[in-house]
Amino acid sequence: MLPDARPVTCLTEDSVHLRGSYWEARDENAISLLLIHDAGEDRNVWDPFVPLFRSRGWGVLAVDLRGHGESVRQDMRPDLLKPNAEDLISPHQYPTDMRAALAFMARQPKAVPAKLATLGVGLGADLVYASSGRGWGNASGVCIGLDDQRGRLLAGPGAFAPRSIYLVYGADDARSAASASAFAAVAQYPAETFAYPSTSSTGITLYHERSPEIVARSIAWIERTI
Repeated sequence: MLPDARPVTCLTEDSVHLRGSYWEARDENAISLLLIHDAGEDRNVWDPFVPLFRSRGWGVLAVDLRGHGESVRQDMRPDLLKPNAEDLISPHQYPTDMRAALAFMARQPKAVPAKLATLGVGLGADLVYASSGRGWGNASGVCIGLDDQRGRLLAGPGAFAPRSIYLVYGADDARSAASASAFAAVAQYPAETFAYPSTSSTGITLYHERSPEIVARSIAWIERTI
């Protein structure tokens, strides 16, 4: 765990204990940023980038999704949670984690509910997309790669109108490129896409590959839209 992080637990509505690391904002009324990892990863993938977000004075929360990292316990269930392929398209599993993490951030002493931002890679990006389209509480979001179809499944049935989303992807990543077209058809202002040429990298790999420029893009988008 990085220095100054406070270990925290976010309890979901279905009693899953999400473990996370929280860095309190430097000032009152600061932006709060939720970092969401990809399937098969955990919150530690964000360690190289957290200091850059904290340099803006933001509050930062990185959590392990259910069945990942340390988030393996659920009340009234003796066996440990494990990642389940069916959960990747369920509106009742990982979206529940997303809402619990956003609610946790909104309750923090220096947080402002209207200034919650989200940044996700892979599955995390799809959850950011779903959250924006359903109004789960994030005022600004950055998606690193996107599976539009999975994002809509995670969002569940009903009207879907994402806004204040910045989609960043590798131009040679076929899934994200196709999803960018679907994104452009439904996203409401403000919404933008940016494709890095000559790479098929996606998720946290792309974030490492194009850092620190991709981090600067993320920060600029969030500060411009909140």
